[in-house]
Amino acid sequence: MDRRPIGRRRTPTGVAPALCALLLATGCAPIGESARSHPLPVAVAQPGFLTPSALDDLAGAQQPAAGPTAADVAADRAVWLREGQTPGSDRWYLAIRHVELRPVFAPQHFDCALGTRLGDADTPAVIELFTRLSRDVEALWQRLRTARPRPIDLGTGRTACVRLPDGDAGHGWSPSGGAGLATVWAEAMAEVAPGRADAIRETGRQIGHSLSICGLAWPQDVTAGERLGHSIWQAVRADPDYAALARRAAAEIDRAQQDPLENPACAAERRALRGEG
Repeated sequence: MDRRPIGRRRTPTGVAPALCALLLATGCAPIGESARSHPLPVAVAQPGFLTPSALDDLAGAQQPAAGPTAADVAADRAVWLREGQTPGSDRWYLAIRHVELRPVFAPQHFDCALGTRLGDADTPAVIELFTRLSRDVEALWQRLRTARPRPIDLGTGRTACVRLPDGDAGHGWSPSGGAGLATVWAEAMAEVAPGRADAIRETGRQIGHSLSICGLAWPQDVTAGERLGHSIWQAVRADPDYAALARRAAAEIDRAQQDPLENPACAAERRALRGEG
């Protein structure tokens, strides 16, 4: 299994402080390294697609998740014990890769579903699409989030799949912002590459599941994050600015798919998702 961080060529141009908080809440960090030792640079933020009033309407239509009751914790832990993975397995290492959710790198999670290598392609529109969608997820997440200790914070014997900063205990949230990001990105990619839509959506689902495998989010918070992502997607898809950017992204993906070579990590990803390691 390729254990290197995603992204061989690009350097992130910047992430706004609030989005940085959202990404770090998912455990986002270079593989095997502390998120604190590699702070994300700050730059002028690209706007999302939705207005504050539209975001307020979306927030009002959703029920904020309650804090974890004993029954919630027991139910979620039962799900994890049934579906969790052993540290050191192929699925564990895939989860480590999935925790990288910065928009400049995250498109590469969809390489295998797309049958291409986005890290070797020139895809500014794809990265802009991911970045702007992440702003909307961030803004809605800020309106809905409730503090919620993660599985690794409750003495469940779980081990995080990434190294977290010292003192980073009890910093979880509901809904899962990472699952929201993965879901809205998957829906966007499925629309621009409809021939691969099923595989793309499954990749988004697996990214959310990886956050649970890593002990960074309870499964029910992943589910809540998926609902958040779907609500953003439904709200932005009719926006003319979104449609124009999606067309540019589709053209970039079409060009990238002309490369006949797949990402060399795809064989390991397929093995991990078959449960062979």
